[in-house]
Amino acid sequence: MWRKLLFVIGLLFCFAFTARATHQRAAEITYIWLGGNAYEFTLTTYNVPNAAWDQRDSLYVKWGDGAEENIPRINWQNLGDDCVVNHYKAIHNYSTSGTYTISMEDANRNYGVVNVPNSVMVPMHIETELVINPFLGYNNSVQLLNAPVDKGCVGKLYLHNPSAYDPDGDSLSYRLLPCKGMDGMDIAGYTYPQASQSFDIDPVTGELHWENPVLQGEYNVAFIIEEWRHGVKIGSVIRDMQILISHCDNDLPQIHCDDQYCLVAGEQLDFIISASDPNGDHVSLTASGAPFEVAVSPAILNPESAYGMQPEMEFLWNTTYAHIRNTPYQVVIHAKDDGSPVSLTNIKTVTINVMAPKVQGFVADLHGHDVALSWAAYSCPNAVVLLVYRKAGCNAYVPEECETGIREGYQLIATLDNVSMTSYTDSNLSQGVAYEYRILARFPDGALSIVSDAACVELKNDSPLMTHVSNDSIDLISGHIVTCWAKPKEIDDQYVAPFNYTLTRILDGATSIVYEGADTTFLDSNLDLAAATTLIYKVQMRDANQQTMGESATASAVMLSANGTFNEARLSWTEAVPWLVDSTQIFKEIGNHFVRIASVTNFEYTDTDVESDGIYRYYVRTFGHYTLEGIMRPLINYSAIKSVRIGHEEPIEEFSYKLPNVFTPNGDSFNDVFEPIVTGIDLIVNAKTVIFNRWGNILWDTDDPLIQWDGKSKLTKMDCPPGTYFYVCDITYHGETGEEKLHLQGSITIVR
Repeated sequence: MWRKLLFVIGLLFCFAFTARATHQRAAEITYIWLGGNAYEFTLTTYNVPNAAWDQRDSLYVKWGDGAEENIPRINWQNLGDDCVVNHYKAIHNYSTSGTYTISMEDANRNYGVVNVPNSVMVPMHIETELVINPFLGYNNSVQLLNAPVDKGCVGKLYLHNPSAYDPDGDSLSYRLLPCKGMDGMDIAGYTYPQASQSFDIDPVTGELHWENPVLQGEYNVAFIIEEWRHGVKIGSVIRDMQILISHCDNDLPQIHCDDQYCLVAGEQLDFIISASDPNGDHVSLTASGAPFEVAVSPAILNPESAYGMQPEMEFLWNTTYAHIRNTPYQVVIHAKDDGSPVSLTNIKTVTINVMAPKVQGFVADLHGHDVALSWAAYSCPNAVVLLVYRKAGCNAYVPEECETGIREGYQLIATLDNVSMTSYTDSNLSQGVAYEYRILARFPDGALSIVSDAACVELKNDSPLMTHVSNDSIDLISGHIVTCWAKPKEIDDQYVAPFNYTLTRILDGATSIVYEGADTTFLDSNLDLAAATTLIYKVQMRDANQQTMGESATASAVMLSANGTFNEARLSWTEAVPWLVDSTQIFKEIGNHFVRIASVTNFEYTDTDVESDGIYRYYVRTFGHYTLEGIMRPLINYSAIKSVRIGHEEPIEEFSYKLPNVFTPNGDSFNDVFEPIVTGIDLIVNAKTVIFNRWGNILWDTDDPLIQWDGKSKLTKMDCPPGTYFYVCDITYHGETGEEKLHLQGSITIVR
C-alpha cells in the first residue's frame, strides 16, 4: 500500500516538475563593450515552447563579481521544429580590472537527450569569461551567427560551424567540453555522442565533425571559443547546443568554391559560390561571417540567398586598409537540401586573408661602412610602426602568394614609430660582408605587411679581416692562440706597398700590441687561453709611408665554460666575431682521446653521460664564414680544454645561481628583464656581469647580482634588436669552504 502511494506521489511530482520546466535546448552568453568598465550582455536561449517557457520573461545571471540579477527578455522568435529563440539583455558595470566568469543556470533541459542521463531533471549551465585588462585593450566577445539547434542523419557525416565573428579581430581557438549541469559541474554520466569514426572540433576553424552518428535521438554537446590577443587569453564563450539525429536516406549537398583567398587591402575580391545535390534535391544556399559584419565596406552577396537545383551567388568585397588584420576572415557557407524526412545541411568554411601592401621603392646605398636605406612613404595610414631587418648574405627570396611578415634568419635592427619616415642609416658595419635589408609595417593587432623587395649591399673589402682567434689545434693543452687575418682585396691606389700589420690583444680588459710585421699569422704563446676570462684581437694595416689603411673589427677567442652538477656537465661558450658562426662541435675526452659527441647550432650543450664524482674534459670547435667570395671557408676555431667535476650527491639548497637563455622585454610584465634564478642571495659578496654583442661591443654592465637588464644599450638608451647576445658573469659568495667564485658565460636571446 505504502509502496503504491509513494509511486503515485512520485508520478505527480515528476508531472508537476516537468510541467513547469523550461526545457532548455541550447544557450550562450555574449557581450559588447560600452566604454569604461560597462558591458552589455546578451543571453540567448533555445527552448521547447510550452507554458513554462511563456512565463520566463527573465532569467537569473551571476556577473562574476559577487553581483546577481534577473535580466529581462527583450524578444523571442518561433523557429519552428518545436523550438523558440529568446534574447535577454542587461548592462553591468564592473568596479575594477580583473577576470570575471558570467554564468546562467536554469532548470531544465528537455526530455530524452540521449547522452545526458535523465536530462529533464538536469539544469543547463553556461559560462562566459570576461577579461578586463587595460594593457591588452578592452574586449568584445565573439558573436555566434549560426543557430545551435540542428539536424543530421544516422550514418551520414554531420557538420556544424557556429560562424563565430570577433569584432576586435582577435585570434580564436575551439575545443570540446562536457556539458555542464548544477553549479557548473560536469554532468554525471555525460558522454560525447557515439560515432562510427570520430567526433571532434577543428581548433582553428571551429567546424564540428561527427563522422558518423550511430543512433538516432537528441544529443547535446558543448564547446568553448577562446579569444587570444598578443598570445594572451582575453575572453571565452561556452555554447551548449543540440543536434537531432534521425533515420533518413539522404546525402549532403555539395558546395563549390575555393577554400582560401588572399588579396592586398584595396583590391576587390569577387568569386562565385554554387551548390548541387547528389540526390537531385533543391538546395538553399546562404553564407555568413565576418566580412558581412565589418563596419566599413562590408561584403555583399548577389543574391543574398539562392535556391534551386544548381543555386549560385556572387561574393563581392571591396576591401580597404581598415580590413587589414592579423587573423584571416571566415565565411561560412551553408547548403541545405529539401530532402525528406530530414533536410541536411553541408557547410564550407572559406578563409580570406586581407594583407597589408608592401613598402615600395626600398633601396640601399653604401657610404663607407654605413648603409643608407630609403623608401617611398607608406600608403597605409593605420600602420603603427615600420620594422627594418638585416641579414648577412643576400638570397633575395620572393614571398609566397599569401605570405606576410619576414622569414627566419633576419635581425630586427630598427623599429620606427614614425611611419611617415622614408629613410634610415645602418652604421658601423663589418667590412667584408654582404648584407640584405628588408622593411615591413606592423599594425595595431600585430598584423604584418607583405615584406618589401630586398635591398642588397656588399661592404668594400678595404681593411684586413680577422679570420682566426683559435687555441692551437696542434697543441690544445698549451692554450696558445693562433691568430690569422686576410689582406684586403680592394686597396686604394694612394697606398704604397709594402704593407705592415699591427696586432692588438685585449686580455681581460688589458690592451697590448703583440705583433708588428708583414705576416698575416701570429702565434701568441705568451698566455694560456684556459686561464683567460675575455680575449679579443684586432689588426691594423699601414702602408710603406705609415699611412693607416684600415682596422679590422674585433674578434674574440672561443671562450668555453664548464660547470658540473649532480648528474650532468653543462657547457656554454661565447664567440664575438665579425664572421657568421654556423655550427659548433663538442669534444669529450674518452680514454686517452678526445671524441666528438655532438654538433649544435647554438652556444650551449649539456652532457648527461657522466658519472658522479667523475672528472671530465671538453673542448669545442666552431665553424663559420664570411659572405665575401675569396675568403677561406670554413673558418675553424678551437676553444681551450676545460675540466669539470661531477657532484657525487644531490646539491644542498644553500646557494644556487642560474641564468636563463631567453627573455622578452616587451612590456607585458612577464619575463621583461634578464635576471638570475637565485637562492641564497645574501651569501653573495660581489658580482660583475658584462653583456656584449657578436662584434664584442659592450652593451651593458652591472655590479648588481640581480642584473635586471631591460634589453637596452647603456650608451644609446635604445632597445637592442631581437637576437642573440653574450654575457660573462662572475659571482663571489660565501660557500662551505669560505669565499668561493662562480664564473658563468653564455648567450642570451632577446625576443620581442
